[in-house]
Amino acid sequence: YVRETTGKSPTPLSMRLPSFVGARLHGAFATRQLPTLSGGRAARVAFASHVGSATREWGLEHFSLYLVTDDPFLDHKLMDKVRAAIDGGVTAVQLRFKHVPTATYFRVGEEARLLTEAAGVPLIIDDRLDVALGIGADGLHIGGEDLPWRVARRLLGSERLLGCSTYGRADLVREALHPKVRADVLGSGAVFNTPTKPTSVGNGLAHLGPLRQLISSEAGDQKVALVAIGGVGIDSASECIAQGADGVAVVRALLSYDTPEEVRQAAVAMSKAIQEARKHRERAV
Repeated sequence: YVRETTGKSPTPLSMRLPSFVGARLHGAFATRQLPTLSGGRAARVAFASHVGSATREWGLEHFSLYLVTDDPFLDHKLMDKVRAAIDGGVTAVQLRFKHVPTATYFRVGEEARLLTEAAGVPLIIDDRLDVALGIGADGLHIGGEDLPWRVARRLLGSERLLGCSTYGRADLVREALHPKVRADVLGSGAVFNTPTKPTSVGNGLAHLGPLRQLISSEAGDQKVALVAIGGVGIDSASECIAQGADGVAVVRALLSYDTPEEVRQAAVAMSKAIQEARKHRERAV
Protein backbone atom coordinates (compact mmCIF):
# COMPACT_ATOMS: atom_id res chain seq x y z
CA TYR A 1 0.00 0.00 0.00
CA VAL A 2 1.00 3.61 -0.56
CA ARG A 3 -0.41 6.38 1.61
CA GLU A 4 -1.12 9.67 -0.13
CA THR A 5 0.52 12.74 1.42
CA THR A 6 -2.95 14.33 1.55
CA GLY A 7 -3.86 12.03 4.43
CA LYS A 8 -6.31 9.88 2.51
CA SER A 9 -6.74 6.20 3.24
CA PRO A 10 -4.08 3.86 1.88
CA THR A 11 -4.44 3.07 -1.80
CA PRO A 12 -3.55 -0.40 -3.09
CA LEU A 13 -0.30 -0.27 -5.01
CA SER A 14 -1.93 -2.18 -7.85
CA MET A 15 -4.24 0.84 -8.42
CA ARG A 16 -1.29 3.22 -8.79
CA LEU A 17 0.65 1.26 -11.40
CA PRO A 18 0.07 0.28 -15.03
CA SER A 19 -2.47 -2.55 -15.20
CA PHE A 20 -0.04 -5.29 -16.17
CA VAL A 21 2.22 -4.45 -13.21
CA GLY A 22 -0.60 -3.78 -10.76
CA ALA A 23 -2.37 -7.04 -11.50
CA ARG A 24 0.82 -8.97 -10.98
CA LEU A 25 1.59 -7.28 -7.68
CA HIS A 26 -2.00 -7.60 -6.49
CA GLY A 27 -1.91 -11.32 -7.17
CA ALA A 28 1.41 -11.75 -5.40
CA PHE A 29 0.30 -9.93 -2.26
CA ALA A 30 -3.19 -11.46 -2.22
CA THR A 31 -2.04 -15.08 -2.40
CA ARG A 32 1.06 -15.02 -0.20
CA GLN A 33 1.46 -14.48 3.52
CA LEU A 34 4.12 -12.28 4.99
CA PRO A 35 6.97 -14.32 6.49
CA THR A 36 7.42 -14.69 10.21
CA LEU A 37 10.64 -13.35 11.70
CA SER A 38 11.83 -14.14 15.19
CA GLY A 39 13.22 -12.00 17.97
CA GLY A 40 13.34 -8.23 17.72
CA ARG A 41 12.44 -8.29 14.03
CA ALA A 42 8.93 -9.50 14.86
CA ALA A 43 8.17 -6.21 16.58
CA ARG A 44 8.50 -4.39 13.27
CA VAL A 45 5.63 -6.28 11.62
CA ALA A 46 3.25 -3.52 12.75
CA PHE A 47 4.60 -1.46 9.84
CA ALA A 48 4.33 -4.33 7.36
CA SER A 49 2.06 -4.05 4.35
CA HIS A 50 0.21 -0.87 5.34
CA VAL A 51 3.17 1.52 5.19
CA GLY A 52 4.52 2.39 1.75
CA SER A 53 7.98 3.58 0.91
CA ALA A 54 6.67 7.06 0.16
CA THR A 55 5.93 7.63 3.86
CA ARG A 56 8.93 5.95 5.46
CA GLU A 57 11.94 7.79 6.79
CA TRP A 58 15.20 5.89 7.01
CA GLY A 59 17.99 6.96 9.36
CA LEU A 60 21.71 6.30 9.10
CA GLU A 61 21.30 3.28 11.37
CA HIS A 62 19.31 1.53 8.65
CA PHE A 63 22.48 1.19 6.56
CA SER A 64 24.80 -0.22 9.21
CA LEU A 65 24.72 -3.78 7.82
CA TYR A 66 23.74 -3.68 4.18
CA LEU A 67 23.28 -7.02 2.40
CA VAL A 68 23.85 -7.07 -1.37
CA THR A 69 22.94 -10.06 -3.52
CA ASP A 70 24.84 -11.29 -6.59
CA ASP A 71 24.09 -13.61 -9.50
CA PRO A 72 26.07 -16.63 -8.22
CA PHE A 73 23.84 -16.78 -5.15
CA LEU A 74 20.53 -16.71 -7.02
CA ASP A 75 19.20 -20.18 -6.22
CA HIS A 76 16.39 -21.81 -4.26
CA LYS A 77 18.10 -20.91 -0.96
CA LEU A 78 18.51 -17.18 -1.57
CA MET A 79 15.30 -15.94 0.06
CA ASP A 80 15.84 -18.20 3.07
CA LYS A 81 19.32 -16.73 3.41
CA VAL A 82 17.99 -13.18 3.09
CA ARG A 83 15.37 -13.90 5.76
CA ALA A 84 18.04 -15.36 8.04
CA ALA A 85 20.35 -12.40 7.45
CA ILE A 86 17.61 -9.96 8.39
CA ASP A 87 16.79 -11.99 11.47
CA GLY A 88 20.48 -11.86 12.39
CA GLY A 89 20.75 -8.08 12.15
CA VAL A 90 20.92 -6.99 8.50
CA THR A 91 19.39 -3.52 8.30
CA ALA A 92 19.06 -3.05 4.52
CA VAL A 93 18.85 -5.32 1.49
CA GLN A 94 19.98 -4.50 -2.04
CA LEU A 95 19.04 -6.78 -4.89
CA ARG A 96 21.85 -6.74 -7.41
CA PHE A 97 21.70 -9.00 -10.45
CA LYS A 98 23.62 -8.30 -13.63
CA HIS A 99 22.74 -11.26 -15.81
CA VAL A 100 19.13 -12.26 -15.21
CA PRO A 101 15.98 -11.76 -17.30
CA THR A 102 13.73 -8.90 -16.30
CA ALA A 103 10.95 -11.34 -15.35
CA THR A 104 13.30 -13.13 -12.95
CA TYR A 105 14.50 -9.86 -11.42
CA PHE A 106 10.88 -8.82 -10.92
CA ARG A 107 9.85 -12.15 -9.38
CA VAL A 108 12.76 -12.23 -6.94
CA GLY A 109 12.11 -8.58 -6.14
CA GLU A 110 8.51 -9.33 -5.21
CA GLU A 111 9.65 -12.11 -2.89
CA ALA A 112 12.27 -9.90 -1.27
CA ARG A 113 9.73 -7.11 -0.86
CA LEU A 114 7.56 -9.35 1.30
CA LEU A 115 10.51 -10.10 3.58
CA THR A 116 11.74 -6.52 3.92
CA GLU A 117 8.28 -5.08 4.50
CA ALA A 118 7.64 -7.58 7.27
CA ALA A 119 10.98 -6.75 8.89
CA GLY A 120 10.83 -2.98 8.45
CA VAL A 121 14.10 -2.75 6.54
CA PRO A 122 14.60 -0.89 3.25
CA LEU A 123 14.77 -2.77 -0.03
CA ILE A 124 17.03 -1.19 -2.65
CA ILE A 125 17.18 -2.30 -6.29
CA ASP A 126 20.48 -2.06 -8.15
CA ASP A 127 20.42 -0.30 -11.54
CA ARG A 128 16.89 -1.26 -12.59
CA LEU A 129 14.55 1.70 -12.10
CA ASP A 130 11.73 -0.23 -13.77
CA VAL A 131 12.01 -3.07 -11.27
CA ALA A 132 12.31 -0.67 -8.33
CA LEU A 133 9.13 1.17 -9.28
CA GLY A 134 7.30 -1.95 -10.36
CA ILE A 135 7.65 -3.75 -7.03
CA GLY A 136 7.38 -0.63 -4.89
CA ALA A 137 10.93 -0.86 -3.56
CA ASP A 138 12.20 1.71 -1.09
CA GLY A 139 14.95 2.90 -3.37
CA LEU A 140 17.41 2.52 -6.22
CA HIS A 141 21.19 2.24 -6.32
CA ILE A 142 23.11 3.27 -9.43
CA GLY A 143 26.73 3.51 -10.49
CA GLY A 144 28.62 6.22 -12.26
CA GLU A 145 28.05 4.75 -15.73
CA ASP A 146 24.39 3.82 -15.32
CA LEU A 147 21.30 6.03 -15.60
CA PRO A 148 22.33 9.69 -15.05
CA TRP A 149 21.79 10.48 -11.41
CA ARG A 150 19.74 13.63 -11.96
CA VAL A 151 17.42 11.73 -14.28
CA ALA A 152 17.18 8.89 -11.78
CA ARG A 153 16.15 11.24 -9.00
CA ARG A 154 13.56 12.96 -11.20
CA LEU A 155 11.99 9.64 -12.19
CA LEU A 156 12.33 8.06 -8.77
CA GLY A 157 10.83 10.99 -6.91
CA SER A 158 11.95 12.63 -3.73
CA GLU A 159 10.29 10.14 -1.39
CA ARG A 160 12.39 7.11 -2.24
CA LEU A 161 16.00 6.42 -1.41
CA LEU A 162 18.72 6.98 -3.97
CA GLY A 163 22.12 5.38 -3.55
CA CYS A 164 25.13 6.23 -5.70
CA SER A 165 28.49 4.55 -6.16
CA THR A 166 31.24 7.14 -5.77
CA TYR A 167 34.29 4.86 -6.15
CA GLY A 168 35.88 7.22 -3.62
CA ARG A 169 35.98 10.07 -6.16
CA ALA A 170 35.38 13.65 -4.96
CA ASP A 171 33.71 14.72 -8.22
CA LEU A 172 31.15 11.94 -7.93
CA VAL A 173 30.50 12.75 -4.28
CA ARG A 174 29.74 16.35 -5.23
CA GLU A 175 27.47 15.27 -8.08
CA ALA A 176 25.63 12.81 -5.83
CA LEU A 177 24.95 15.59 -3.32
CA HIS A 178 23.86 18.13 -5.95
CA PRO A 179 20.38 19.54 -5.20
CA LYS A 180 19.01 17.78 -8.30
CA VAL A 181 20.29 14.42 -7.05
CA ARG A 182 20.34 14.54 -3.23
CA ALA A 183 21.59 10.98 -2.77
CA ASP A 184 20.75 9.34 0.54
CA VAL A 185 23.42 6.64 0.51
CA LEU A 186 26.92 6.74 -0.98
CA GLY A 187 29.05 3.72 -1.64
CA SER A 188 32.76 4.09 -0.95
CA GLY A 189 35.53 3.04 -3.24
CA ALA A 190 36.36 -0.66 -2.98
CA VAL A 191 38.01 -1.13 0.39
CA PHE A 192 39.62 -4.42 -0.60
CA ASN A 193 39.87 -6.45 -3.79
CA THR A 194 36.81 -8.62 -4.27
CA PRO A 195 35.71 -11.33 -6.70
CA THR A 196 32.29 -9.68 -6.88
CA LYS A 197 33.92 -6.91 -8.94
CA PRO A 198 37.19 -8.37 -10.27
CA THR A 199 38.24 -5.14 -12.00
CA SER A 200 38.03 -3.04 -8.82
CA VAL A 201 41.26 -2.19 -7.04
CA GLY A 202 41.12 -1.89 -3.27
CA ASN A 203 41.60 1.63 -1.88
CA GLY A 204 42.24 0.42 1.64
CA LEU A 205 40.62 1.45 4.90
CA ALA A 206 42.45 4.78 4.99
CA HIS A 207 40.34 6.35 2.23
CA LEU A 208 37.17 6.15 4.31
CA GLY A 209 38.07 8.97 6.73
CA PRO A 210 38.72 11.66 4.10
CA LEU A 211 35.67 10.47 2.17
CA ARG A 212 33.48 10.84 5.27
CA GLN A 213 34.85 14.36 5.83
CA LEU A 214 34.13 15.33 2.23
CA ILE A 215 30.57 14.02 2.42
CA SER A 216 29.92 15.88 5.67
CA SER A 217 31.25 19.15 4.26
CA GLU A 218 29.26 18.87 1.03
CA ALA A 219 26.01 17.52 2.49
CA GLY A 220 25.27 20.46 4.79
CA ASP A 221 22.29 19.58 6.97
CA GLN A 222 21.39 16.51 4.91
CA LYS A 223 22.12 13.17 6.54
CA VAL A 224 23.94 10.98 4.02
CA ALA A 225 25.10 7.46 4.81
CA LEU A 226 28.58 6.34 3.76
CA VAL A 227 28.64 2.60 3.22
CA ALA A 228 31.99 0.81 2.93
CA ILE A 229 32.00 -1.82 0.22
CA GLY A 230 34.45 -4.20 -1.36
CA GLY A 231 35.68 -7.37 0.32
CA VAL A 232 34.47 -6.32 3.77
CA GLY A 233 34.04 -9.18 6.26
CA ILE A 234 33.62 -9.81 9.94
CA ASP A 235 37.29 -9.06 10.60
CA SER A 236 37.23 -5.66 8.89
CA ALA A 237 33.68 -4.40 9.47
CA SER A 238 34.44 -2.73 12.79
CA GLU A 239 37.54 -1.03 11.37
CA CYS A 240 35.45 0.41 8.52
CA ILE A 241 33.17 2.00 11.12
CA ALA A 242 36.15 3.26 13.10
CA GLN A 243 37.52 4.92 9.97
CA GLY A 244 34.30 6.85 9.37
CA ALA A 245 31.82 4.65 7.50
CA ASP A 246 28.22 4.56 8.72
CA GLY A 247 27.83 0.98 7.63
CA VAL A 248 29.24 -1.85 5.55
CA ALA A 249 27.88 -3.58 2.47
CA VAL A 250 28.53 -7.31 2.24
CA VAL A 251 27.89 -10.06 -0.28
CA ARG A 252 30.04 -13.14 0.25
CA ALA A 253 30.61 -12.40 3.92
CA LEU A 254 27.04 -13.63 4.47
CA LEU A 255 25.74 -15.33 1.34
CA SER A 256 28.69 -17.68 0.88
CA TYR A 257 27.52 -19.77 3.84
CA ASP A 258 25.69 -22.94 2.89
CA THR A 259 22.77 -22.84 5.34
CA PRO A 260 20.45 -20.03 6.49
CA GLU A 261 21.40 -20.68 10.10
CA GLU A 262 25.06 -20.09 9.31
CA VAL A 263 24.05 -16.88 7.54
CA ARG A 264 22.07 -15.77 10.59
CA GLN A 265 24.95 -16.46 12.98
CA ALA A 266 27.39 -14.56 10.76
CA ALA A 267 24.99 -11.61 10.58
CA VAL A 268 24.64 -11.60 14.37
CA ALA A 269 28.41 -11.51 14.80
CA MET A 270 28.91 -8.80 12.22
CA SER A 271 26.06 -6.68 13.57
CA LYS A 272 27.49 -6.89 17.07
CA ALA A 273 30.95 -5.85 15.83
CA ILE A 274 29.46 -2.86 13.98
CA GLN A 275 27.43 -1.71 16.97
CA GLU A 276 30.41 -1.95 19.30
CA ALA A 277 32.59 -0.02 16.84
CA ARG A 278 29.98 2.70 16.54
CA LYS A 279 29.71 3.07 20.31
CA HIS A 280 33.48 3.26 20.61
CA ARG A 281 33.65 5.93 17.90
CA GLU A 282 30.91 7.98 19.57
CA ARG A 283 32.72 7.85 22.92
CA ALA A 284 35.92 9.02 21.25
CA VAL A 285 34.29 12.14 19.76
